[in-house]
Amino acid sequence: MENNVKIITIFDKHEDFIKLQYDSIIKFVKGDYSYIVFNNASTEEQANKNKKICDELGITCIRIQVNYHQGPSNIAGTALNIAFSHVQNELVFKIDSDMFFISDINLNTLFNESDLIFIPNYQPNREIMWSGVFGINLKKIDIKLDFNPSVISGTDTFGQSCLLTMDPKYRKKLFTLYNIQDIKDDVIITSLNNDCGVFFKNNEITFIEKPEFYNNKTIENLPIKYENIIYKLKEYNFPEPYNIDIIEIDGVDFIIHFKSSNWCPWYTDTYVLNKKESLKKYIENI
Repeated sequence: MENNVKIITIFDKHEDFIKLQYDSIIKFVKGDYSYIVFNNASTEEQANKNKKICDELGITCIRIQVNYHQGPSNIAGTALNIAFSHVQNELVFKIDSDMFFISDINLNTLFNESDLIFIPNYQPNREIMWSGVFGINLKKIDIKLDFNPSVISGTDTFGQSCLLTMDPKYRKKLFTLYNIQDIKDDVIITSLNNDCGVFFKNNEITFIEKPEFYNNKTIENLPIKYENIIYKLKEYNFPEPYNIDIIEIDGVDFIIHFKSSNWCPWYTDTYVLNKKESLKKYIENI
């Protein structure tokens, strides 16, 4: 009998993403799982919108609230601490609210093989689990989790994870994140694992931020990988700058990340609307 995997997400706004994410889970996630939305809206009006969608779809929706006047990393860390208090001693797959599955994945199989499933962020002598999407077997973790960035000096949300990734008793499985930010004067501006800036021009790498953490095979295949990503984004008329993540496991793209953070100056209402329309068409036609 398979263990139930708790797929959890923390929602603030963009309530239309709840159904889109839920539909992608139903379509692509295999095995035994439950889906839980933690409703972290900063206003009651938005919280009610989120709950209404969840109620219509039969999704478990748990209201949580944090101090919204903290910095973004602290807000995220506090929200994760509250959310994880509801899923103790479980297999947990955490996914950002603006991420969507795009190919088949069996989370039970992943957890049969691994205790920590994550995108690595690298620092000297540290490997940190990026908090946007990760899997963790809480049946085996023997430390009290704290997602706040202050736990480990010099780290971001879930910096504490470096204590887990360095412990040989935990089996690890890595994702790869390919971010395409923008194209300027034929220079393709990207980021690998949200951690390492990489620039291309004419299919040649012109800059890599952290070459010491990536082997030659990974680097030499990057131009073709990004060429394929850009081709898909153009096919579905995603507006530029793209600012999209594609997340890969075992050579298969299985999650697309919309990246809805509005700190970017080009995130106008029109841009977001056009990007959403392209995203919906992309997911519908997979």
